[in-house]
Amino acid sequence: MSPFPLNDERFIASDACQRFAIVDAVADHQAILSFCEQGGRDACPLFAGTAFADQAEQGPWLLPFPSGEFIVAHPQLRGFYFLSSEPVNVVQKHWQSLIEVAFEGEVMWLRYADNRVFPKMLGTMSQQELDDVLGPCTSLWANDSAWLRTPDAEFTPRQAPWFRVQPHHLAPLYDESRHAYILSRHFWQRMEDMMARHPNPEAAIATVLKQANQGGLEGDVLDGVVAGALTLQANMALDAIRAPLMLTNDEVAQVNNWLNKHPELIGAV
Repeated sequence: MSPFPLNDERFIASDACQRFAIVDAVADHQAILSFCEQGGRDACPLFAGTAFADQAEQGPWLLPFPSGEFIVAHPQLRGFYFLSSEPVNVVQKHWQSLIEVAFEGEVMWLRYADNRVFPKMLGTMSQQELDDVLGPCTSLWANDSAWLRTPDAEFTPRQAPWFRVQPHHLAPLYDESRHAYILSRHFWQRMEDMMARHPNPEAAIATVLKQANQGGLEGDVLDGVVAGALTLQANMALDAIRAPLMLTNDEVAQVNNWLNKHPELIGAV
């Protein structure tokens, strides 16, 4: 892995811009200990003072002004490095405002300290979205990639949940095998009779989910198609999925229409 770009002008600390780090405390607790052992001061658990205060020790931590020695010792964080010219309290409040974000009318936790998640989301964002998310930060570095804020872009502190996560932000995070596992658990909880009747529900879920994804289905209709195919394969009526999945009449009609166009998924297995 390449080291943090200490000599890259985008990440050189100066009187105007200072380095910061955000670390996932659970995944990289050693980095926080190392920061303190090497003279780092004012490490801040970002969950403190928020609705997640009870989990402050396990949440993301802000490390102000990490030394060059610290960076050399921790070139790849379970988190990220960034530069900012703003005071620590401004930077702290900005990242606290991103702990909770809006998604499809609900509030969700944004796991920005997880470098398996956040860099993939950043890679999908428009420059305006990046400017908003970076806020008081001029540049951010994670997983050997860099994101830069538009020079002189206006920064206005906002109250959470102000950032709206869009479906395209989450697309790179999708794991079909994980989705299949989640559906299997969901169906066992809500449609146990159907799952018990089916000779091989897990394999069928994987097969139908793959084809439904290839067909561009999304959301409740996607899940309904998978459940509907298994229900028909188990020689049960399609309407059995309506109540457990809380589908509307229109969604049930869409599921039925899609399955009728793909009869190879309906036959018993």
